[in-house]
Amino acid sequence: MKDLPKLVAAVFLLSAAIFIIGTVKNNIDDTYTAPQDMTIYTDEELLWQSEFTGTMTDAVVPAGYELNSSGFDNLYYALVIDETSHETVAAKNPHKRMYPASMTKLMTAIVVCDQLEAGIISKDDVVTLDRNYYISVPGVGTSELTYGCSITVDNLMHGLLIESDNYYALILADYIAGDVESFCNMMNDKAVSLGATNTHYMNPHGLDDPNHYSTAYDTYLIIKEARSHSYIAEMAQLSEYSYLYHDSYGQPVEKEIHATNMFVSGRAALPSGYSITAWKTGTTTGAGNCLSLYLSSGDKEYIVVAASKEDRKDLYNSIVELICLIGQ
Repeated sequence: MKDLPKLVAAVFLLSAAIFIIGTVKNNIDDTYTAPQDMTIYTDEELLWQSEFTGTMTDAVVPAGYELNSSGFDNLYYALVIDETSHETVAAKNPHKRMYPASMTKLMTAIVVCDQLEAGIISKDDVVTLDRNYYISVPGVGTSELTYGCSITVDNLMHGLLIESDNYYALILADYIAGDVESFCNMMNDKAVSLGATNTHYMNPHGLDDPNHYSTAYDTYLIIKEARSHSYIAEMAQLSEYSYLYHDSYGQPVEKEIHATNMFVSGRAALPSGYSITAWKTGTTTGAGNCLSLYLSSGDKEYIVVAASKEDRKDLYNSIVELICLIGQ
């Protein structure tokens, strides 16, 4: 019994140490854990909010509308819009709920651009991380940016759209809104303002969440808005990009990133005469492989949104076939 006071003291010290460690960890860590994957491609359609929620410069695609969809059984959904005439070229499941995957980052970039254009933030702003970020989703590694690293908003935006960095989306969200939930509220408000009323965001990167969804038609509206921001359109032309960030010791670190879009990187070829002025790829378990494109050909413009049940090569081949429907 004479050792009891020592034992009590030891337990007290151990408890205090665990509390302190836990407090420090909570102050610097921000962990995102995706919920269990959910197959979202069902026969259940979202409630069509109204016959037309956009503007007179948006194509009208009625609920349940299908056009030139035969021969694309390999696609979950597809939508091709002639943006010059506002006419539909092809449509398959245009209003069916789907996981948007990293196409989500178009809206993330739009919200950032709104802040830039309002003068609230600057591209040259330096963001210093006051916490670590960790995404506990299979296939998503750790971030090279850790507590104390610093990077400009401009470089975060390039990494977000060109390389599709999930952590950059979280860092931008925290910088803009203070936390991810508040930033997602801004994303959802923006979606409604664009007429994308069948879209709801739970995160700024697009990893699968049952309450994080969109439609091909809403994605059409969203990439239209993205293309209207010259900053996003400029980045869409880059197949690769090099930049510097600073580690926690203030030392510069050089990084080179490459476009995830195979049409931009040169690993796939668009039909002759077409060029890309905005885009975003996406790949998750729930979404499959998806891609949204804003195209120009001469004095005409087109938008393509599609997702494949197969591999990325199948998606790009199918998109070429969809583009070839234009003018037929």
